[in-house]
Amino acid sequence: MDPETDVPGAPVAPVAPAEAESPEPPADAAATVPAVVAVVVTHDPGDWFEETLRSLADQTYPDLSVLVVDTASAVDPTERVHAVLPRARVHLVGDAVGFGAAANLATEMVEGASFYAFLHDDVALEPDTIRMLVEEAFRSNAGVIGPKLVDWNEPERLLQVGMGVDKTGVMSAYAEPGELDQEQHDAVRDVFVVPGACTVIRADLFAELGGYDDGIDFLGEDLDLCWRAHVVGARVMIAPAARTRHLESLGHRLGVDDRRRRFARHRLRTTSIAYGRWHRLRVMPQAFVFMLLEVLYGIVTGRPDQSRDVAAAWPWNIRRRRQIRERRRRLASVRRVTDKEVRALQVRGSARVNAFVRAQIHRRDDKISTTNRSTRGLGTAVREGSRQFTGVFAIVLGIVLVVSSRGLILDGIPAIGDFSLFPSSPGTFLSTWTSGWRPAGLGSPGPQPTAYGLLTVASYVFLGATGLLRDVLIIGCIPIGALGAWRLARPIGSARASVAAFAVYLAIPVPYNALASGSWSGLLMYAASPWLLLLLGRATGVAPFGPVHAERGESFHGSMRRKPLALILGLGLLLGVVGAFVPFVVVVVGVMTIAYVVGSLLCFRIAGISRLLLVTVLASAVAAALNSPWILDLARADSPWGAFAGVGATSGGGLSLGEILRFETGPWGAPPLGWAFIPAAMLPVVIGRSWRLDWAVRAWFVVGAGWVSLWAAERGDLSFALPPAEVILAPVAAALAFTAALGLAAFESDLRAYRFGWRQILSVLAAVGVVAGAIPLGAGLVDGRWRTPTSDYASSYDELFDQGSNGGFRVLWLGDQEVLPAGGWRYDEQLSYAATSQGAPTVLDRFTAGTNGATEKLADAMHIADERRTNRLGHLLAPMGVRYVVVTERLSPSTTGGAVAVPTRIRDALAQQLDLREIPVRDGITIYENAAWMPMRAVLPGNAVGPRDDPSDAVSQDLTQSTPALTHADGPDRFTGTVPRVGDLLVSATADPAWKLQIDGMPMQRSTAFGWANQFDASGTGRAVLTFDTPLTHRLAVGVQVLFWVFVLWLRRRLRISEKRIEANAEEVTA
Repeated sequence: MDPETDVPGAPVAPVAPAEAESPEPPADAAATVPAVVAVVVTHDPGDWFEETLRSLADQTYPDLSVLVVDTASAVDPTERVHAVLPRARVHLVGDAVGFGAAANLATEMVEGASFYAFLHDDVALEPDTIRMLVEEAFRSNAGVIGPKLVDWNEPERLLQVGMGVDKTGVMSAYAEPGELDQEQHDAVRDVFVVPGACTVIRADLFAELGGYDDGIDFLGEDLDLCWRAHVVGARVMIAPAARTRHLESLGHRLGVDDRRRRFARHRLRTTSIAYGRWHRLRVMPQAFVFMLLEVLYGIVTGRPDQSRDVAAAWPWNIRRRRQIRERRRRLASVRRVTDKEVRALQVRGSARVNAFVRAQIHRRDDKISTTNRSTRGLGTAVREGSRQFTGVFAIVLGIVLVVSSRGLILDGIPAIGDFSLFPSSPGTFLSTWTSGWRPAGLGSPGPQPTAYGLLTVASYVFLGATGLLRDVLIIGCIPIGALGAWRLARPIGSARASVAAFAVYLAIPVPYNALASGSWSGLLMYAASPWLLLLLGRATGVAPFGPVHAERGESFHGSMRRKPLALILGLGLLLGVVGAFVPFVVVVVGVMTIAYVVGSLLCFRIAGISRLLLVTVLASAVAAALNSPWILDLARADSPWGAFAGVGATSGGGLSLGEILRFETGPWGAPPLGWAFIPAAMLPVVIGRSWRLDWAVRAWFVVGAGWVSLWAAERGDLSFALPPAEVILAPVAAALAFTAALGLAAFESDLRAYRFGWRQILSVLAAVGVVAGAIPLGAGLVDGRWRTPTSDYASSYDELFDQGSNGGFRVLWLGDQEVLPAGGWRYDEQLSYAATSQGAPTVLDRFTAGTNGATEKLADAMHIADERRTNRLGHLLAPMGVRYVVVTERLSPSTTGGAVAVPTRIRDALAQQLDLREIPVRDGITIYENAAWMPMRAVLPGNAVGPRDDPSDAVSQDLTQSTPALTHADGPDRFTGTVPRVGDLLVSATADPAWKLQIDGMPMQRSTAFGWANQFDASGTGRAVLTFDTPLTHRLAVGVQVLFWVFVLWLRRRLRISEKRIEANAEEVTA
């Protein structure tokens, strides 16, 4: 490039003809026609660029000059330009500023032009294109005019002949892209938008409009320019006699997501600027509603990325509201046409809805969406009628789910089973998580459950609305699981198969029985199971989750072979999150993996096995690291299996084999409809071929593993216990839903290979089974809460527990773990126990530790009473701060069945205690008040003399006159207040030297009392602080854990972005 000619403001030299044989215009031709400057904006142009330049050199227009504006190309294109157009001007821009901003430079660098012709770097003009456009502009008084765009490689195929626009800025083509050009669109006409690939505009109009919108880099700048041209009263026209070939190479430079995201943003920006105030008030709410519908459709059709891109356009524009207001004011200063007149030029109704309807009514093989192909929006998503039907069906099922859950949504979820209440402040989660003291039972030092950290983050995300967070984490498990089933079947490539998986998974009664029994762990496993199966499938890399074993010509959505690191991190994160609440998920994934391997070997398919095993093992290691050091504490428990499986495990119960097969672990799943899904799940094994049969076998091994293990546990044949039945049956349900989807895919692809017979009959029965199995969902419409109890026992003990009690107290809970409101420990084969501090149990009481300090002393005291060795159990429990003993036998007062009776001997033993007084409450719960209790932090009375070396020594001492101290709790490990008198101050927490007491700044000496508790020699009175000195190593461990979570999330995000780009490119190539 000649630096002397690259001076802003210098005139652009006219272009010399490239060929000697080109016809020469008369000598005075340039003086008699308006000057036109062709502005070509380039960015890394490909091999086609020379053809673009030659088409400009061949133009017959006599007064044409060329300005090439290059935006940060990797290679300077100057030599390529001058090789074809020696007199062209080249201007280099150091940044990729976008098409509009680069084109605007023409106003600074060009003088005396009457017209600008703005061109992409991938168009090839016919020799007379510029001449015909200028002539038509003069003839029709057009301000903006463009040519007919045809395909680069097949010029007989149309791309665009102008565009219409609806009121929300969605464009609609006048000709179908790919339509055969038979001159049917060759009439000159007014249009709303001239395609930006080749746009001729009057220079004075361009200046009046202020050029292109600098805030629009790519895609949508033509809509913005033409809309503003209409506002100032200019005509926008198309002259189809002028033809231009267009390569549309932007699709190779921007991914699908980038283009969709930009279109959504820029369309909303344009409508926000172009409309006046009153029309904005009318149109913008409608645009918002259309956005919500498109987001919903994207979700139910398994396109969350599309939903996110469409929704994100709104906050993107809100952040730029100052720019938008400034451009709106500038446009208002030159406005000559009202919005009503502009609206008359637009497409009536909604272009998106019109595209939807046309695709349903005029379904044919060569149908292409009438919206711009590069938008990849809703119009493209609904081209196939089957996808439209399945999307509507999925929406209906989703509505049924919401309506059937209305009672839980509006009236709240009772505190039953695992559904404990959440603390009112996120700070409670935070202080507990960062503390080195665990208050469960009688307390113990050690790491806190990772769940507390996750709940801390979630509570702050919900702006402190912990009650709302609780409802979302419980009810939200059902739609998350259903969406997972949809995504699990999506690689199959059949929208009907995805809906089948969605419907079957929603209809299987696992989540509704979990709701009725208060099993949060079952709901969490229901939410996670299909996603786990999907990730394990991707780990194999086998069709349809990858290219291995795919049939010739087959391609699947997301079938690229994913990087092992991305799979490891993705599965590890899912296991880490779910494992923080349900540690047994690691065992479940191990069984799933083994089932996949065995099924593969049975099908003589060994491809992907080693990769699957590698991903599973390393992902489990990542999950363990994410949950360290808490997970290591569970592994050090006296019974590691019990720590992972839970004390409420199934080790022999009342479920029959039929009930297990029907998933009838609660009020849902009764015959005959409970059997409906079995034929649908068997179908792919009977008629399936290729990878459909292989995956059906693998899925059935997952199903069999769950059913057999649960049945063995119910029979008492296992030497170890299993978690609640819903935890085991959730992955079984996901696998059955997947087999149903495979069955539908086999019906579409494989059944035609068989002669008419029993297979066709079974296919019909399978289809009927899917529909029949969904019928019970209708019962939820009447109940509105999935037969979840309408009340809990909180009202029965809240009044008691909320009574002022200086110094704090504990509640000892006895009953089956299924009905206990807190996590507990096993007392015997029939009974569990738990202890909570001061008030109603919360979710913080649901998690028990691997090492429990002195908590077993509670069980020891109960054993003494159970064996009739004392009638003063209250005295034994007094140093432990136990004020109430609560015996529970039901989940809630409204539960009519399913009561778990406490053994009679326990009731008799409690009734014989002289220092326990029964308080009459509702059926299903019995409360005893301890008449001998003392506060958890109190100065012992002076008359409490005698040894305090053993827990049994408390029987001979009257501690009821103890004086409360340190009455204010600042967290689980810090208490403040006063010490009212001198004496022995007993702290009812497991003895540990890290407990420190200071009175008026003076440290007090600590010792051990009753063989387990902390006792301080309170030698003075005054303001006091009791703290547990959390070790520095614990705080460092928490910090490292946080950093590791952040690192894994960041790395997984980076890998996901890379995957999306590869997928987008693959989809573009396929398209």
